[in-house]
Amino acid sequence: MTGEADIVTTLLARAAAEPQRVAVRDHRGRSVTYGELGTDLTAVAAHLTTHGLVRGDGVLLAVRPSPRAVAAALGVVLAGGVVVVADPGAGQALLDVRRRTAPVRAAVADTVVHAATRRPFSTVLARLPATSGLQLPDLSAPGLVHVVTGPRLPGVPRSATRWEHLPRSSTPPGVGDPARDALVVFTSGSTAAPRAVVHTLASLSAGVHAAVSALGLDAGAVVHTDQLMIGLPGLVAGAVWSLPPVTASPAAWLRQAGRESATHAYAVPAKVLAAATHGLPPSLRHVAMGGAPVLPATVRRLARLAPGVDVRAVYGLTEALPVAVATGDEVLASPVARTSLGRPLPGVSVRIDAPGSEGVGEIVVRAPQARQRLAGERPDDEVRTGDLGELLPDGTLLLAGRAKNMIIRGQTNIYPELVEPLLLERLSEHVRDCALVGVPHPVTGDERVVLAVVPVRGVTERLAREASRLVHRAWPALADEAWRPDDVVVVESVPRRGRSGALDLEALRALVTDGRVGTAP
Repeated sequence: MTGEADIVTTLLARAAAEPQRVAVRDHRGRSVTYGELGTDLTAVAAHLTTHGLVRGDGVLLAVRPSPRAVAAALGVVLAGGVVVVADPGAGQALLDVRRRTAPVRAAVADTVVHAATRRPFSTVLARLPATSGLQLPDLSAPGLVHVVTGPRLPGVPRSATRWEHLPRSSTPPGVGDPARDALVVFTSGSTAAPRAVVHTLASLSAGVHAAVSALGLDAGAVVHTDQLMIGLPGLVAGAVWSLPPVTASPAAWLRQAGRESATHAYAVPAKVLAAATHGLPPSLRHVAMGGAPVLPATVRRLARLAPGVDVRAVYGLTEALPVAVATGDEVLASPVARTSLGRPLPGVSVRIDAPGSEGVGEIVVRAPQARQRLAGERPDDEVRTGDLGELLPDGTLLLAGRAKNMIIRGQTNIYPELVEPLLLERLSEHVRDCALVGVPHPVTGDERVVLAVVPVRGVTERLAREASRLVHRAWPALADEAWRPDDVVVVESVPRRGRSGALDLEALRALVTDGRVGTAP
């Protein structure tokens, strides 16, 4: 970590200095001041330590994004514990963490999570398509210290302490060694099993301070985002965090941004563009996007919808955030078949591993904000991103695509992320979603390139033929001829996973091999 104080110490200092200043406001207009945030996180820490939590103990966190979730996470860290994010998709990885990395001694959870893990609610959830695959955390282990928030529901342990009954403590404990473990969070790509990423307090704090600087946040900002690693930098800078629900529609997201007079916003590109079609509020002059590639087509469209807005493209990953931040102009200046990520942030070093003849190889990062290790593995000061990129002589980092998404056809490497947004932009009246995927030949391993297309008006035989014709007619203006798909398949939806909407490659391959419509000429 650099010379700045850790994030918990910084927020406690601000709580003491400006207790009446609004820190977080949610979609219902409910406000939490910096003083209240400091009081809550200190109360969580005091309660956990009183009940035997010691340094290195894990605390499951299963609270929906809210001011209480922020206070709970920071309170666990203040107590010396390790926040273990109870990701419903983590499955076996979460069990392994509980056994080997951070023995779980406590849980802070919404009451609905307790209720959902017990009958009859668990049976109902298992039958619903949207929740049938979720693996909710097991909160029934004997001896756990429970803190709950939310309405009174069945299934909550009798020993649980309700949030509003936490004892108030005016003397917070010391934060302790910033090199200690502070957070375990789970990440997975389009095919990989979930991995447990271990951050220290130092790496978390370095990432937060880097984001404050890179995004130009200060005490006059109102930061509108549902992402913790963007909202926390806002709080460290003394800003107001406007916190929408993760599930907010673009229209609802936009209404809250306008109501709060947001000055800065962060979301995935798709949500930003969907909101911008309705007109961004005049107060919103800084828009950052991340979680997916921010391509020139994205920036051009946003510039048409919201002229004059300062655009930033944030590149990072769960293991290291942020790594680089590009301006809109830098993205627009991207060379053909590449996307500019800007220059790595101060303190971040990047190398390209095993570059090919075009200078493209895997992006490997070292940074103060990089995770300390993957659970169950030895510490490693390098983060292999899984992204393919190129480093220019002036230090600009270019993205070529995801290593695991890259399609190999003959001597050609095809990077789907660089052409899919262009296709959506060009055929927006006809195509709602699309994805390129390679289907390997069982003997040669060479890949047949298939484009899955979701039409705007549903799947019919006529639309299937029309989609193929439209794609092939538009292709020369979109990408190199060598990237042209062999087949165009019309599907009802492109299979995606998780909140980030990451492409599920195996499910897509299975889908497109069931039948192909519209062959390349």
